[in-house]
Amino acid sequence: MKNIYTIKWLIQRITALLLIPLSFWFIYQCISFQNFEYKELQFFFQSYLNIFIFLSMMIAMLVHAKLGCETIIQDYISQINLKKIFNFFINFITLCSLFLIIVAIIRLNITQ
Repeated sequence: MKNIYTIKWLIQRITALLLIPLSFWFIYQCISFQNFEYKELQFFFQSYLNIFIFLSMMIAMLVHAKLGCETIIQDYISQINLKKIFNFFINFITLCSLFLIIVAIIRLNITQ
């Protein structure tokens, strides 16, 4: 059981390290998005490099947030049934968010 917590701790630290440069990239891009028209934004997401970096950031962010929320639930909620319910909702929200991100990127590439 300790091995699982060690792996989760390590993954959370790795995602935090990944999010540092990816966040700077995203902030820089958001500043440049202010001057973009919709077609220019579509063109931005047609680049495989930009899609890869954006998806990497979103996946790292979702994994980091999921592990953080699970840690909070593990530390502060003592009832097992409540832990299961909250963990279910965390997993559900994480998967729905990932699905919506992928659908949004696909829609940006399809509509022209």
